[in-house]
Amino acid sequence: MGNLEFLKGMFREYYLKNDVILPPRFTRREYGFMFFDKSYVLRHKAFFSKGEIKKFLVKEVPRHAYYSTAYYKDPKNKDMEKKGWMGADLVFDLDADHIPETEGKSYSEMLNIVKREAEKLVVRYLMNDFGFDERDIEIVFSGGRGYHIYVRNKDVQVLGSNERREIVSYITGGSYDITKFLMEEEGKGKKRRTLYFLYPPDFGGWYGKISREIIDISRFLLSLYTNYGEDAVVNEINSILKNKKLSVKIAKDLFKETKLNTMKIEYLISEDQSPKLQILRTDKIRDAFLLYLKEKIRIRGEADEPVTTEIHRLIRLIGSLHGKTGFIVKPLTFKEFKEFNPLKDAIPETFKEGESKIIMKEKIEIEMNGENHRIDGEGCVPDYLAIFLVARGMADFVSRCSS
Repeated sequence: MGNLEFLKGMFREYYLKNDVILPPRFTRREYGFMFFDKSYVLRHKAFFSKGEIKKFLVKEVPRHAYYSTAYYKDPKNKDMEKKGWMGADLVFDLDADHIPETEGKSYSEMLNIVKREAEKLVVRYLMNDFGFDERDIEIVFSGGRGYHIYVRNKDVQVLGSNERREIVSYITGGSYDITKFLMEEEGKGKKRRTLYFLYPPDFGGWYGKISREIIDISRFLLSLYTNYGEDAVVNEINSILKNKKLSVKIAKDLFKETKLNTMKIEYLISEDQSPKLQILRTDKIRDAFLLYLKEKIRIRGEADEPVTTEIHRLIRLIGSLHGKTGFIVKPLTFKEFKEFNPLKDAIPETFKEGESKIIMKEKIEIEMNGENHRIDGEGCVPDYLAIFLVARGMADFVSRCSS
C-alpha cells in the first residue's frame, strides 16, 4: 500500500463514520472536489439530499471538498451566467500564508497567530464596527493554516463584489493614511510642525478606533517593558515593522517616547481631553509610531480579498477533511473558538484508534493531541500523526501496526 492508498483508505473510513455539515440551502449550492488519484478538479456538482452527498464522499473519497458561498437557481449548470445567482454568504479567509509574522514559526505558533487575527476580525470589526450579532457569525477552522469566518445574515447576501470590496478595505485598513483620522493643527514656531490630536475614543468608525488603539497599544508596550524590559519592547516593534526597514535606534526612541506617551495619555483621558501626538519628540518617531500602529491593528490576510469579494467563490465543506493534514474543517461557536486547540480538537476520533508505521524523511518534533512527538527514522505512530506527516510529504507510509 502506497501513500495515496493509505490516505484514501483512512479518509474513506472517516466519511463512513461521520457526516459533513451542510450549509443553509445546500441544494442551491455548487460543489467541487479534488482527488487523491485524479488530476482534474470536479466542479458544478449539485446534491439534493444528505444521503446523496454521503454516498459520493464514501465512494469517491475526495482529498479536498468545497461548496460555493453563493446559491443558485441551477447550481449544476457549467455556464456561470446561466446558473442564476441568487445571493452569497459574506466570507472571510484568514490564512497564515498572508501573515508576515508567521514566517519562520512552528506550525503551532503559526496557528496561534492566525487565531489571534481571526478573533480581532470577529470582535473588533464584525461585532463592534459593523454591529453583527454573534448569532450571525460562524467561525470555521479550515483544517489547515487558518480560519473561515461566515456572516450568515440576509442583509449581506445580496451584496455585490464592489460592496464586499469596500468591507474588506475598511477591515484591512487598505491604503489608509492614518493621519486622515486625526485632528490636525498647524504648529507654531519656525519649523511649524503639523500637530495631531486624537478624536474622542467613542467617536465612530476609524476615528475612534485609532484613538482607542493608540491608548491600548501604548499601555501594552508599557506593560511589556514592566514585565520583560526594554529589549522585549524593541523586539515587539521590530517584529511588526521588520519589512519596513525601521532602525533599532528608531525602535528604541519610539519605545522611550511611547512610554512617556502612555502616562500622558492616561492623564489626559482621565481629564476628558484629547491626547496630543506631538508629545512624540520628532516627526520621524511619530511617523514610525503611526506605521507600527497601522501594522498592529489591521487584519492580516488582505491577499485573500478574492474570497470575500468574489460572489462565485468555492470554500471548504464544513465537516470534511483537509487533504494536507487530515484535520476536520471544524465549525465553532465563538465560545468554543476561544478555547479551541486545532492540534487537538480538530483531530477526528476515528484517527485516534490505531497506529501506522512510517519512515520519516527528516527528524521532527511536534505537539499533537496533547502529546509531544519526537520522530526520526522508522516507527509506529498514532494514525492521526501518520496521516498528517504523509499528507504533508514529510514521511512515507510503510504498514499498519498491529495492536
